[in-house]
Amino acid sequence: MPAILPRRPEVPPAARVAAAVGAAVAATAVFVLGAVLHWGGVGDRSSRTVADIMGDFGLAGAAALAAVSSVRRALTLSGALRVSWLLFAGSALVAGFGNAVWGWYELVLRTSPPVPSMADWAFLCFAPFAMAGTLVHHRGVGGPLAWLRLGLDGTLVGGALFTAGWGVALSRVAYSDGHTPTQITFALAYPVFDILLVSLVLCLRHRGKGRGDGASMLMLVCGYSVVVVFDGLWTLPQVRAHYYSGELMDAGWFFGYLLLAIAPWMSVWRAEAGAGVASGWRTRLLAGSRRLVDLAGQLFPYLAGSTCLAVIMSDGLRGRHQVHPVPLITGCAVLAALVARQALTLTENLRLTKQLTLRENHFRSLVQGASEVIMTLTRPGRLGYISPAVSGVLGYEPQHLIGSSLYDLIHLEDRRGVIEAVDRFLAGVAPAVLVECRIRAARVMPLPGAGEGAQSIWRHAESTVTRHCGGLVFTIRDVSDRVALRNQLAYNAYHDALTGLPNRALFGERLAQALHQRSAARRPPAVVFLDLDWFKEVNDAQGHAVGDELLIEAAARLRAAVRVGDTVARFGGDEFAALVQAGDDGTVHEVAERLHAALVRPYLLPAGRFVVGASVGVAFWRPGMSAAQLLREADLAMYEAKGEGKGRLIVREAPVPR
Repeated sequence: MPAILPRRPEVPPAARVAAAVGAAVAATAVFVLGAVLHWGGVGDRSSRTVADIMGDFGLAGAAALAAVSSVRRALTLSGALRVSWLLFAGSALVAGFGNAVWGWYELVLRTSPPVPSMADWAFLCFAPFAMAGTLVHHRGVGGPLAWLRLGLDGTLVGGALFTAGWGVALSRVAYSDGHTPTQITFALAYPVFDILLVSLVLCLRHRGKGRGDGASMLMLVCGYSVVVVFDGLWTLPQVRAHYYSGELMDAGWFFGYLLLAIAPWMSVWRAEAGAGVASGWRTRLLAGSRRLVDLAGQLFPYLAGSTCLAVIMSDGLRGRHQVHPVPLITGCAVLAALVARQALTLTENLRLTKQLTLRENHFRSLVQGASEVIMTLTRPGRLGYISPAVSGVLGYEPQHLIGSSLYDLIHLEDRRGVIEAVDRFLAGVAPAVLVECRIRAARVMPLPGAGEGAQSIWRHAESTVTRHCGGLVFTIRDVSDRVALRNQLAYNAYHDALTGLPNRALFGERLAQALHQRSAARRPPAVVFLDLDWFKEVNDAQGHAVGDELLIEAAARLRAAVRVGDTVARFGGDEFAALVQAGDDGTVHEVAERLHAALVRPYLLPAGRFVVGASVGVAFWRPGMSAAQLLREADLAMYEAKGEGKGRLIVREAPVPR
């Protein structure tokens, strides 16, 4: 029997993130330890050690790992997303190639790389690949105005960072002697390209135009930021003059490449883990961070101009009080971009203001011309804006209702349900809720679907409730005609059209309900069946109109003869039935005799005087008898009375009390 291998436990997605970041930190810690101890060294920097190999080929391996990770992620995607991750992979790949070339010169050829070398060209391609991938990932930037805005924002950000870097380190490179123009160009090109990369990332991240890949992009930005920071440190002349492979500087690049290797899978792991419900303090912290970012984005153009001005002034106060043309040109470019950006912002604000005005006018015309009543409410239920449609729907003038409570207009029986529905809506996250209630109109108004002449001061309303600026919006539609029609249809379904009495269906429901509610303390109901004798002769001789008048009069007499709580119904033709509620036998007999007497009295109709008889059958419920069986017993009793000569009243034997 083959052995059953234990199933490997599945690693939770959140644990994957922690493990990946922890592994990157641990590997960097090992790298730092090797750089500090200078593993493999004998105290002489001329000897090639393990730390030197880590500083060259170790960086190349970390960058290659980032490239492979990005390519694997790209293969799981399609379209522009695949292209963006392939470009990110290209960025890491050229960085790894540059470190490998650098290591070849130092460790194999045992010489310093020339300037420029293949390593320099590879390092220069790192930022352009990353910028291209960022643009593709963010769906480009849009139309010409969007490109212009991005260019101006990039100029502001890049100019500020460049002038700040000029004041710290780049000016020393530009003023230094003993370097060829090519060497100075390459020394300045590294930070310039890094500044352009950071500018692009900051501009696009501030605009928030992404593809729902936020976790991966955030880690990617962190990785690029670490690499750019250490590129900037390497630009400092005092740092670059004493730089050797395998030192602490390389640990920063190593950690940045590892973050780039983790970045492609951050969004995948986060999606598998699920977003979850953020706690209150996290939500507040995130909202506060976004407000700070928005404020920084609004103030950055002015900060950029101030930074350029400060650097130019400090450059002019240095040495022979001459300003180098590089910061001067950069400052002028930033100033021009600032002016153009402000002009573009003013133009866009004017355009947006016009669009907003047009939309407000369009919305106002829609609201004022709508047949529904639109009301805004504050939390206590006070009415704010009220559309003019309220005059036609409820008969009020809008200005007379402003400041009053909507709940005072709602029918007392419906008010509690509306308040509870609104409270549940405010406590939830649904975008809207539908409530039905009766609202008092200013005057008695007709009900179109309730029959001729029907009027009521209460209007049936269907209201859609939505949120608006800390309050609520009620969109009220008058559905009184629909409700009246629905009620009329329900009435017609259970009532006889000619006499208005309940029909066979409603009688059966009430009989079943009466039998279901019987108890030992209450006697069961009785059923009385009635049939008009000699009605056919009147109907045939005088016509159906006279016959209908006689049936209407008979129905009115039966309705007046029964007690409150009893039910009399027309079963069809000239047959009627009465459900007599619980009582003693004498009560049932009394009601049956009263019904019989009411039917046999002469009928004084416009067509003349008519006399008809009535055959009556009474049946009492007995244990084990169903509603249908009780009806059948009463029907048999009625036919028995008709068979014995008509005009008779037959009572089936009543149950014996227990």
